[in-house]
Amino acid sequence: MISGGTLGIGKTMIKRTCLLLIVALTISFKPVSLVAAEIILKSEDQFVFALETMNRKDYLRAVAEFERFVHFFPEDDKVPRARLLIGICYLKARDFESARTALLAVHDTYAGTLTAGKALFWIGESYFRQKVPVEAERCFIMVIENYPEPELKNAALYRLGWSRMQSGRWQEASETFNRVDSQSALFDSSRHLAMKSLEGETLPYKNPTTAGVMAAILPGLGHAYCERYRDGLVAFLLNGLFIWAAVEAFDENHDVLGGILLFVEAGWYAGNIYSAVNCAHKHNRHVKNQYLRMLPDRLDLNLFTSGRGHYGLVLKVDF
Repeated sequence: MISGGTLGIGKTMIKRTCLLLIVALTISFKPVSLVAAEIILKSEDQFVFALETMNRKDYLRAVAEFERFVHFFPEDDKVPRARLLIGICYLKARDFESARTALLAVHDTYAGTLTAGKALFWIGESYFRQKVPVEAERCFIMVIENYPEPELKNAALYRLGWSRMQSGRWQEASETFNRVDSQSALFDSSRHLAMKSLEGETLPYKNPTTAGVMAAILPGLGHAYCERYRDGLVAFLLNGLFIWAAVEAFDENHDVLGGILLFVEAGWYAGNIYSAVNCAHKHNRHVKNQYLRMLPDRLDLNLFTSGRGHYGLVLKVDF
């Protein structure tokens, strides 16, 4: 028969044995150290990745990748290029204001260098793509005058010719194209455009003054002159209706009503003249833009990148 004291001793021994086992296991256990994987960012890899993102036309993501490169590697010799490419990415994404802000910062930071010249060229290109030829022309002239590097200067001359065609200054455009150097890849295209730009003066334009005079003689006639026959018919009917109504009102001795109708008709009559002149200007812009779209633009502005990250303007001549 087991006594109570013996049972108590047994329980105590069991507890001590368990405690010893726990201590032994704790001593023998080797803790596992959790070491976070270390990511090593190399400047060349980051720059190439940003270029690849740009080449996939994911321009806004490319901006972020180039900015990451500039942030982590501020002393790298590719930083000027990366900052220039940020502006170009914005331009290709058609965010022209952001492009000009980024490119102007590059131009000011690296003033007097070829990088600054390229930044100024791309600022001009942003205005050219926005169809603001006056500002584009100003930028391209500055490139031509201040950066004699042949490839850049010839590209600026070529774009200056295009900007002057956008403005309808055909003779000046022809003279500008003729200034492109004979050694340039753009030479043949420039000579072709020099001749084509002169043909721009013979486009079938409508004279706005003639359109206004014809509309004044007979409402709707100015629109017909601009080949806007439906608008001409509407102008003729509306003005004719108000004149007829005013005459009828006076015949019925409703002088007040007749006066009101004549006042309203005067507004329609003046609007008919203004509209005819405006139609002539619209017609001329349409004719000019259609003609420009038919002309070949041989300046390929796609970025050129080699395996080592070099870049530049690709001047690709298509035959």
